[in-house]
Amino acid sequence: MVKVLFFANSQGKFYALFLVIFAVLFSTADISSGYIKNIGGQVRNRGSLIFSRSIALSVFTVLTMAGAFLFQAAANCIVFGKLEWGNAKAILSYFVAELALHYALVLICMAIAIILKNNVISMGIAVCLTMNVMTIVYGVVNSAIQKIGIQNFQIYKYTITGKLSLLPMNPSGNECLAAFGVAMVFIVIMISASSVVFQKRDI
Repeated sequence: MVKVLFFANSQGKFYALFLVIFAVLFSTADISSGYIKNIGGQVRNRGSLIFSRSIALSVFTVLTMAGAFLFQAAANCIVFGKLEWGNAKAILSYFVAELALHYALVLICMAIAIILKNNVISMGIAVCLTMNVMTIVYGVVNSAIQKIGIQNFQIYKYTITGKLSLLPMNPSGNECLAAFGVAMVFIVIMISASSVVFQKRDI
């Protein structure tokens, strides 16, 4: 079934890995090439350049996720000789939730790349975000929070990488809303933070 394989690749952060690598390269390309110095002086608010960059990344994320889903469908049809989609509503709900989470992760990597201005370090952090390295960080944070008296708190439930791992294949309406809500919060924060840094930084 197409949905099962798409779910497996999403849970394994296979799509996320390609997206974050592109996000880092794309976010620093105009800085390293010097192009941003030419265009930066022609706009009143340089922070708006981050907004346009986020739109470009949103288009890339949508095309990548949709392309991966359709490619998976075509591969299933070729290999198995038939095509099983599953429940259309469930597929759409899961796809939209995953799309929002992946886009938020892309913007996190964009913000990291803009703030650090270092491709190597930014790429390393981006790759770590798509791997199980973050579970170590979450464990340390959870332990620190529990020591101050807050029990049964799990920070990964409120992070993008945590939601990517926790979102089930057949999410309920509340689970989709929770994932979408977390994604929107991170999207707003990352665009705002990147805009402020870019506006104040000497390019």
